[in-house]
Amino acid sequence: MGMVMPSETPAELIVHCATCARQAQTFAPLCQHHATHNREIYTLYSCPACQMLFWWPLKADPSVYESEGFEAYEDYHSGTRPFPRWAEPLFRALPKNVGAALDIGCGDGAVLSRLAEAGFEPNGIDLDQKSIQVARGKFGLDKAVAMTLEDYTRACQERGQRFDLITFFEVLEHQDSPQNFLAQVTSLGNPCCLIAGSVPNRDRFLARLDRKLSDGDFPPHHFLWFATRPLKHLLERAGFEDVSITRIGALSYFQIVGKLRSLISRRAKFWSRSMQFLAPPLRVAAYVVAVVPWIGMRFSPSHLFFRCRVPG
Repeated sequence: MGMVMPSETPAELIVHCATCARQAQTFAPLCQHHATHNREIYTLYSCPACQMLFWWPLKADPSVYESEGFEAYEDYHSGTRPFPRWAEPLFRALPKNVGAALDIGCGDGAVLSRLAEAGFEPNGIDLDQKSIQVARGKFGLDKAVAMTLEDYTRACQERGQRFDLITFFEVLEHQDSPQNFLAQVTSLGNPCCLIAGSVPNRDRFLARLDRKLSDGDFPPHHFLWFATRPLKHLLERAGFEDVSITRIGALSYFQIVGKLRSLISRRAKFWSRSMQFLAPPLRVAAYVVAVVPWIGMRFSPSHLFFRCRVPG
């Protein structure tokens, strides 16, 4: 878990930025990650042109989504995941003219369900079959399907289907070819289609600690580490217009307390019997410790929300 200092990079290795295709500085890798999921060794590089941080090799592993190796997927599969706070800005300013909506990486269908309540025709795709089952069973989303974006795009083209709103929350950071991903998104949208989504903020408060506690921000789960500038550069390079980015996602004090207490409970399961007595006082201490991240998140929120449009 976590990062280690990189070993020497082979002189003949050529690595291009995942978002702008500029050749990265392979002589100066930032760090390496030894993934427990697939035993692969990944190296983190920085693009000198757009400041994107990306992991190499760029090769997605879909099996990571159903393995429940991360807490979020356990919640998705059980239908207990709370509504994603990074999606809230979308619902504060929804288009007045409703139409067909597509949520890429729809997970358990929480965002699609709210879009349906707002009058949109809900359509969704996800690689995770278990999450799609929850979306269909919990929210009755019959048009949520387990399918790759490539196959879905092909099917939509065959039947002449396009969308007025396309969302992808916490999806871009998983892509091993983000430009191809965004090109497919564009092909699925009607002229002036609203695009919205979010990515983790790589400069969020306590990001380093977060990465020590979980592999969730590492490959083969996350390949791209975003800040405002490289995210804006990627979206504009893909041809989207009216790009705006907002830092969001600060948790409430009691949400932080709940997460800390949950973390302690999960970790305590692996402690020896002689150490179990520490769990109750640590859960009480969470009420005090939570003050620090609560303040920090006000200055460095956890996510970047983006909104833009397909050209008219």
